[in-house]
Amino acid sequence: MKAPVLYVFNISHYCEKARWALDHFGIAHELRHVMVGTHRRIAKKLGAKQGSVPFLQTDEGVIAGSSAIIDWCEMQNSDKRLSLAGDEPDQVRAIEKRLDDIVGVHVRRFYYSDALINDPASVRPIFSNGLPLWQRAAVTLGWSRIVPLMVKGMDLGPAQGHQSRAVLEAELDWLDGLFTDGRPYLSGSRWTRADLTTAALLGPLVAPKEHPMVHAVVFPKGVSETMQAWAQRPALQFVRRMYAVHR
Repeated sequence: MKAPVLYVFNISHYCEKARWALDHFGIAHELRHVMVGTHRRIAKKLGAKQGSVPFLQTDEGVIAGSSAIIDWCEMQNSDKRLSLAGDEPDQVRAIEKRLDDIVGVHVRRFYYSDALINDPASVRPIFSNGLPLWQRAAVTLGWSRIVPLMVKGMDLGPAQGHQSRAVLEAELDWLDGLFTDGRPYLSGSRWTRADLTTAALLGPLVAPKEHPMVHAVVFPKGVSETMQAWAQRPALQFVRRMYAVHR
């Protein structure tokens, strides 16, 4: 059986979630960086039902999306690594879905609404890292055309950045509230996919040293100031601890 191939953008926090799951279950895999703008074509060629990264090429077919990749990992768990399902799987899944649908989306929009609008050149190296030489050159040469497409596709701008910051503050209030009873993990006493998702998707707002990519990110002033203002929030302290203990 060939090792599965995980297709990623380096900077994507959803890709970090998938990588972390594969590492947690000890599943050897090849990491393949894709050039922005080509991922949908690659996904379609491989037979994926959706074009967004991450997607995992396996002997059984293509697994698209970080949550589906965790499901696949659970089914491959021949070494009987600790399951991420938790004692209350429905609750864990509900938390994960809220994080995927709201937190992950607005972390991305908040960062890019500052970085891509105010200093797009600082973002380009992240999308070039890990690519073959000719693709790095293509990203560099095409960056001025790529940026407006990303701005439009993710609905970015100063007002959108402020809106996403407000959404994230409300979601952090919700997460902080879950820890008021002293629980070590979101759903109780066990490390689950909800905890992994929280850490991976909020990781860019914490920049833990264990993160495989965040050291290469240049944080714009507005994002950096928010990271400092939020650093002591229980949810972000939890993210820091999850990286230290589980990553």
